[in-house]
Parts: sequence; structure tokens; C-alpha cells
Amino acid sequence: MLRNIIIIIGLLFSSIIQTVKAQTTADDFFHAVEQAISKADAQALSNLFNTQVDISIGNKDTPYTRSQALYVVREFFMNYPVRSFAIRHKGSTGTTLYAIGEYYSSRGKFDTNIFIKKVGNTFVIEQLRFEQDK
Repeated sequence: MLRNIIIIIGLLFSSIIQTVKAQTTADDFFHAVEQAISKADAQALSNLFNTQVDISIGNKDTPYTRSQALYVVREFFMNYPVRSFAIRHKGSTGTTLYAIGEYYSSRGKFDTNIFIKKVGNTFVIEQLRFEQDK
């Protein structure tokens, strides 16, 4: 009985370690970003922001703290409710990784650019752009 408990605890610990390792890849991070935007979950998205993040909506580009950015993104999601969002391309320039996506709202399409950087052992969003397609 004790042996079985020890084996189960070992397996759980092993799976937790694998999950933590899996979340440290850029692809997994971009997947989390894609899920948050697809669900218009401003809170989940803000949890992925750096302490300072540049947000560009239309022609207004402003640096915000993480808590300020939460309100800006929440307002964007309210004004342009998401119908769908998908990342179409990923790449890198130096230490910055980026993704290009398409955000569809009932009020139009937005080309979306997401720039991330690794800080310590985790990735964070440094810049987020929503540019309405004309």
C-alpha cells in the first residue's frame, strides 16, 4: 500500500515537472496568448504581460503598466468583440520573438502583432498591436 502511494506521488511529481518544462517554450507561450485573445480574456492576457507593455490600437501607441494594460485590452475586447483569432506566423529577430495573427470582430478585421521576450525562465509580452485592416 505504501509502495503504491510512493509510486503515485512519483508519477504526479514527474508529470508536474514535464508540464512546467512544456510551458517554458515559446510555442506554448504563444498558444496561451492565442487562447486568451480567442476568448477575449483580458485578465489571462494581462498575466502574460511584462511589467511594462506597449499597446498599439489603431494609431495610438502607448506604454502601460501591466494593470493599466489590462483595462486597455478589456476595453478593446468590449468595443470589438472577438469572433475569431488565430496566429498565422511566428518568427524571431535577435532576442525578440514575434507572432502575427488575425483578429476578427463584428466591427472589422485587425492585423495583430505580438512581441515577446524571455525574462529569466519565462516569456512575457513586450508589445501588442491591433491594426484595423482597411
